[in-house]
Amino acid sequence: MMGTISENRFQKMGDEQYKSCSMSDITRMEIIDTFFKQVEDDPNHNKEKPNYKLLLDDWDGYDDQVYVQNKLEDDTIIFYEGWVDSCWSAVYNKPQYKNMTKEEVIESIITDRFPRIAEEFNMFIKDYGYTYRNGYIMYVELKKI
Repeated sequence: MMGTISENRFQKMGDEQYKSCSMSDITRMEIIDTFFKQVEDDPNHNKEKPNYKLLLDDWDGYDDQVYVQNKLEDDTIIFYEGWVDSCWSAVYNKPQYKNMTKEEVIESIITDRFPRIAEEFNMFIKDYGYTYRNGYIMYVELKKI
């Protein structure tokens, strides 16, 4: 059975609507998109909270160290992201983050970049923060507009 092949956001990065997005923002959008498709097939997908150890395990953990929690009964999702060594290496290669602490980097990414990610799904940031559990884990609660 042939389905229609639609372009993903990586293929559209040159388009005006994605020019301001970094590769990691596009990846986050694609992950959220995949989550919504999984919920269509299984409305109970990812209802439970994430396992924090799996968010910080870049070998056997969640793909991309990301977990999207399903709270759609409240028109909400919670995007969790674990920050492993490769994430810090990548972010500190970007000049705008060079002299920031890890906490400042996470705060900046959430406040500067997540509004655009939320907008992609007709959502807004309801709450956000981070915790440290042998590594940083950030969360961003997104609610449908």
